[in-house]
Amino acid sequence: MPSDTPETLFVAHATGRLLHVRACPQLLGLDAPIRATAAQIETLGTCAWCAKELSEAGRKYFDSVEQAVRTLDPSDDAVRATEAALGDVEYELVWVPPSYSHIAVGDKEHAVAWIGRGCVMHEDGRLIDFG
Repeated sequence: MPSDTPETLFVAHATGRLLHVRACPQLLGLDAPIRATAAQIETLGTCAWCAKELSEAGRKYFDSVEQAVRTLDPSDDAVRATEAALGDVEYELVWVPPSYSHIAVGDKEHAVAWIGRGCVMHEDGRLIDFG
């Protein structure tokens, strides 16, 4: 895996054998996945799910968080709750990966927050549950 991957990569534990993005289902339930070291990024493979998520092929971009959220839940409540949970996160782009498993916001370099049904996970690991 090249070290210039735009997303922050993680391992599930210190001896993890695969790299993951924060939104990976394999990291769900972990309080604090470990940020991958430069050596791990250079030597470990990426889990299949994450490899697809990192690929820009199949991504769908949106003009706003509201537009993206309404594709999952058209209610005004969902839009308001999502925007409140995002808070003052700064981002330029809004997209869903090929799996349509979440909405990501970020810039051209990396995602800074991931929106799922009823929650927002921030880059710093904070999970805001509003579901």
